[in-house]
Amino acid sequence: MKEIFNKKVFTVVIFILFSCLPFLAYPQEKVLPVEINGDEINYVQADGTVFVKGHVKLKYQEMVITCDEASYNANSNIANLKSNVKIVRKDTTIYGEAVVYNFNTQNAKMVNMRMIAPPIYGKAASAGSEGPNKYVLDNGYVTTCDLEKPHYRLMAKQIIAYPKVKIVAKNVVMKVKEIPVFYFPYLALPLKYKTFPFQIIPFMIVPGKSGDWGYYVLGRYRYVLNDRQRGRIILDWYQNRGVGTGVSHHSDTEKFGEAFANLYYLNDEFNKPKNRDELFNKYPERKGLDDSQLPQDRYKAQLSHSWQPTDRLSSLSELNKFSDQFFMKDFFEREYDIDPHPLSYNLTTYSFSNSSLSLLTQGRANKFFSETEYLPQMEYDFFQQNLGNSNLYLTSKTTAGSLSQKIANINDDYNAQRVNTHNAFNYPKTLGWLYANPYVGNYSTFYSKNLNGSENIFRTALETGIDFSTKAYKTFNTDFNLFGQDVDKIRHIITPKISYNYITKPSVSKDNIYSIIQFDNIDNLQRTQTVTIALNNKLQAKNAETTWDFVYFSPSLIYQVDKKDKRGTLDRLGTYLDTIQADLEVYPKPGISLKGTAQYDKVVNTFREGNLDVTFSDDVNKKYSVSVGQRYVREYNYDTDVGVYSSQTTLDFNYQLTPKLLFKNYTRYEFKTGKFLEQQYALRRDLHCWWMDVGVNVDKQREGITDLTLWVAFTLKDFPDLHIGFDQSYSGAKSSY
Repeated sequence: MKEIFNKKVFTVVIFILFSCLPFLAYPQEKVLPVEINGDEINYVQADGTVFVKGHVKLKYQEMVITCDEASYNANSNIANLKSNVKIVRKDTTIYGEAVVYNFNTQNAKMVNMRMIAPPIYGKAASAGSEGPNKYVLDNGYVTTCDLEKPHYRLMAKQIIAYPKVKIVAKNVVMKVKEIPVFYFPYLALPLKYKTFPFQIIPFMIVPGKSGDWGYYVLGRYRYVLNDRQRGRIILDWYQNRGVGTGVSHHSDTEKFGEAFANLYYLNDEFNKPKNRDELFNKYPERKGLDDSQLPQDRYKAQLSHSWQPTDRLSSLSELNKFSDQFFMKDFFEREYDIDPHPLSYNLTTYSFSNSSLSLLTQGRANKFFSETEYLPQMEYDFFQQNLGNSNLYLTSKTTAGSLSQKIANINDDYNAQRVNTHNAFNYPKTLGWLYANPYVGNYSTFYSKNLNGSENIFRTALETGIDFSTKAYKTFNTDFNLFGQDVDKIRHIITPKISYNYITKPSVSKDNIYSIIQFDNIDNLQRTQTVTIALNNKLQAKNAETTWDFVYFSPSLIYQVDKKDKRGTLDRLGTYLDTIQADLEVYPKPGISLKGTAQYDKVVNTFREGNLDVTFSDDVNKKYSVSVGQRYVREYNYDTDVGVYSSQTTLDFNYQLTPKLLFKNYTRYEFKTGKFLEQQYALRRDLHCWWMDVGVNVDKQREGITDLTLWVAFTLKDFPDLHIGFDQSYSGAKSSY
């Protein structure tokens, strides 16, 4: 007997409605309720099937399915969905014309499938799901462009998508519109990293302004083996230099820590003996070097490893090996500017509750560097601790090691065993409105020998000093407007500080240990007596909406007291004002800031350094941003009485010409030479899912050599690490591009 029920807008709860037959096929603990809504619902009890039409809605756990027509079988727990099917689960939405869905396994088969799982969008003639978080697209594509006809697509016969996790496919073709632009034999795209597997950097030197490389193309192919193993393969072509190959691999393991390998090799045409005249013409400073310092086989091998097997034990290692001293500057100048002399070492540290013990092993990997080797050095650092119930505190640091000073390109070295201890006792006390912190300490150092061969040298020196500080504030009721920002109250907080430090004359002078060659700053201990006066000022502004730090200003004076050691003809003896320093920060309103630091040397009456940065930006409409920076550095050698300075101004300017077009400019000007060191001008066009940058770069590398570079860069918005354009291998590229 067949019974049919017809209802308008009727809800069927499967686990109540169906008879015991479905529960014989599926254990009760696995059967979950499926709620069904529709304009017309027909239930055939004989085979346990529900037929639904009109505004169909099925709800299962966190998933909601809508369509025009559906049938559901209670015995198999499978639904057939037709016309305008929409499946919504968390941040993933699936569309299809016909879908067969198994609620037991959460597997599905779909026709004309479309997937929305930002930042990924996909489409396929047929597709399937395996469980709730895996989709297989056949003869389809994925993209980050949300348009119905996307600007670009990654197409393959089969694409496996794990929403919010990764995309995996073989034999992938990347198309821009209908034009194939690249082929991936294998693609594994992790979605939690803002990177894309492929990166190509083409740009050219304008004829007549050729630089050191000539025409060149830099290629990078990113790969991801899994969440913990990823890297990139490097293939570069330089018209004047040859072909460079390399690999950068990053490994992050749960048991053995994090490791990074960066390898690169190039057979440099410039360094061939037949091209030496051209080499010396471009690099006159290399003329006269022997062949061992100008190798044709040029490379870098950089390895690093960090590991923390326990909460208390950690290890950090680096190896930096280069073919020659010019390699990084020639091909990776941006990395060279950050760290021109990377070290090779291992540092292992064990932390106690109130101290730490570390072992440093550092050896020279490159003969063309002057370095101190620690083979090895042990250090015990006792942090400031209260002694008993008193107000007396102890701080101590002890190092012991075998040291060797290696001189660049010389086989001789200077070595000794050294033990050094610095102990300090301090007694902080608040005396009403005044905070005082007196301290005493001592330095004790043992050398197995000095530069002249004398053995078993002991050096001691005493230290004492005191720090005074206090704090006061006053609030002023004000009513003014600054750059459109209302200010109702100003609070002035002032913290004056006076510090006195005295180190006695060491029992052995530094000239009797290593007069010229020094292992590190421990060897440079000498008698000093200084007084530092600082006046920290802070202005806090307040209005009805917020309170913010408006101004910070901290001037300080450093006095030399009874100085007895003189260096150079312009150095001074006795008591005098040595250095004037100041820090200034001003934040009148969001989008406007001023930061500056200055250091004035009273000995030679000149600034040692000065930095000033002023920024204006439209934080509301994002219309513009302007940053102007001034850098001044003067390095003065008291021994030779020679000063070398540099004074540079930088400008970083961005302006939104139209909603889709942005103008960018970066310039760097050197006042010492009266010339621009670098200029960049670019236009950025918003291409919906991409940014396109078109620009020109003028780079003054050396006297008489200027590189004029025209370039185009494409950046994928959802994966900003993908850019077809500049790479860190080219020194002229700015991070903002």
